[in-house]
Amino acid sequence: MMKHRFLWSAVICLVCAVIGQGLAVPSSRASKLEQDLRKTRKKIQTEKQAIKKLQSKSRNLLKSLEDVDKEIVAAERKHRVSKAKMADLQQEKKEMTKELRALEGRIEEQRNNQGRRLVAYYRLGKAGMLPLIFSDASPPEKFRNLDALKGILVSDWQRIEAFHELLEEKERLNAGLQERLEAEKALVEKLRSRKTALEAKRQEKSTLLFGIEQDRKLHERLLEELEQAAKALKKKMQQKPPSPVVFEGGDLRGQKGKLPWPVRGKVYRRFDQPGAVRSKGIDIKTEPGVPVRAVWGGGVVYADWFRGYGKLMIIHHGEKDYTVVAHMSQLTKRRGERVETGEIVGHAGDTGSMDGCLVHFEIWHEGRADNPLKWLQRGGGGR
Repeated sequence: MMKHRFLWSAVICLVCAVIGQGLAVPSSRASKLEQDLRKTRKKIQTEKQAIKKLQSKSRNLLKSLEDVDKEIVAAERKHRVSKAKMADLQQEKKEMTKELRALEGRIEEQRNNQGRRLVAYYRLGKAGMLPLIFSDASPPEKFRNLDALKGILVSDWQRIEAFHELLEEKERLNAGLQERLEAEKALVEKLRSRKTALEAKRQEKSTLLFGIEQDRKLHERLLEELEQAAKALKKKMQQKPPSPVVFEGGDLRGQKGKLPWPVRGKVYRRFDQPGAVRSKGIDIKTEPGVPVRAVWGGGVVYADWFRGYGKLMIIHHGEKDYTVVAHMSQLTKRRGERVETGEIVGHAGDTGSMDGCLVHFEIWHEGRADNPLKWLQRGGGGR
């Protein structure tokens, strides 16, 4: 809203210049119109250059966005591949864990079998040779049985050792698999972070592009208005001088700090207040329908709807001095009419306002916007 009003403040200057030509004396009218036309054309060229720069920025940003999008696609592809690889590793680890548990079960079973044989062998050794001597088997057969038992025990032990070696190998493989899985997890997280950073970068550039496009559109609108103003000036140069607006005002220069307030209320936004743009006047918060008065005598040179300002009135006070009141709900004076100091020219409203009911008030002295608070009576409207 503030940027929109800033761009149109230039158009208000043109309105004062174009409409106020009726107040100029015929002898200087042509040269004044030519001067205004040159200024307008210069502003048109400035706006065209601004639009060209914004278009260049927009193209560069679009190219940058395209590069970021390509990076995001590549990062997403790597992320998918890495996640699939991690899933395979997790399945492989799951199968390896299952094999390790089975192998541990077989080792435990072999240990139990060997334990029972060791107990039997121990008992046989504790009883001595008597069972062998008094058994029905022949001595050679008895010794063969003993040797067979020893052979079984040795075989069991060798099998257990082989199982242990296999178990150690499996555990080494499982540890290596776990390392690979952790590395893949770290890569997946790194790729995810990279993708998030790229998406944030894309969002930042998209926001910047949106802002540039909005600026370009506003400049294009201003360019359109300036071109229309240039056409109006050119047309006016070809016409006969209009009848002047008659008024009695007097010199405004000696009225600093003495002018009455246009409306009673609280200053909501001050002159030249920092923000999206700097204000060319002040905004006075007030109630709907409150009378708005002329701060000095003069002639109405504009009284109509103005984009960004709602219902607006421009009053000429002689020379290059103007006052502007805007956002009114009703205008009670028309272009060409004379107004006296303190006379009601309209009623407060919120037309064209984004901040509710308020009156926008500007003072243009010698062709430049000046701080209205320097001109208005101190304490006259509430500060």
